[in-house]
Amino acid sequence: MADRLPNRSNSLLAAKWPQLTKPVKVVRTKENKLSNRFYPYNEVETEAILAIDDDILMLTPDELEFGFQAWREFPDRLVGFPGRVHTNQNSSSQFKYESEWTNNVSMVLTGCAFHHKYFSHLFTYMMPSYIRDWVDKHMNCEDIAMNFMVANYTGKAPIKVTPRKRFRCPECVTESLWADPSHFVERSECLNEFVRAYGHMPLKTVEFRADPLLFGEKLPDRVKLYKDIGSI
Repeated sequence: MADRLPNRSNSLLAAKWPQLTKPVKVVRTKENKLSNRFYPYNEVETEAILAIDDDILMLTPDELEFGFQAWREFPDRLVGFPGRVHTNQNSSSQFKYESEWTNNVSMVLTGCAFHHKYFSHLFTYMMPSYIRDWVDKHMNCEDIAMNFMVANYTGKAPIKVTPRKRFRCPECVTESLWADPSHFVERSECLNEFVRAYGHMPLKTVEFRADPLLFGEKLPDRVKLYKDIGSI
């Protein structure tokens, strides 16, 4: 449960909080740092961690369950939904961040992705400190940093699950980062800064996507284990 909430908020919280069979702990960090989302908190007792942004409302329970089951098959990978790819045109030393509209994937967004808790330890204590400082200073690119770190440690690409290409929020289209051209410029800058920090490009590009069995088949829902899988 949330700790030390104001008394006047307790009744309101109790009224809105869903009935759960598992304990919920709310950790309040001392500093507002983006790298905090991957800190190895003692409260995390499971091997699997689901990193999810607070505005992700469009994923279905079936998608989350399938993502978790996929992670169980690949616990040494990042397993997530929207994929992204880095490009290197004309053998240039500069890399570019691209949204994934083809079959190529070299990153998955940690706006909703599963990873092993050991990677939180590596991110906090073993990754070049320059990268964590960059993330905290610019309040951006913690997901790219995590993809770099996992790929550098394992030599493997992430696992993209389901056909979902992006998170669509109809209520916040006007505020979407997709509408801001500088978003991709800043993300590309992160890529190149991290490459300099590592001394090489660790990301691996693959053509792979994990979908549920029978997902694309025209069969009755009753024979499918995961019926509610989005296509955006």
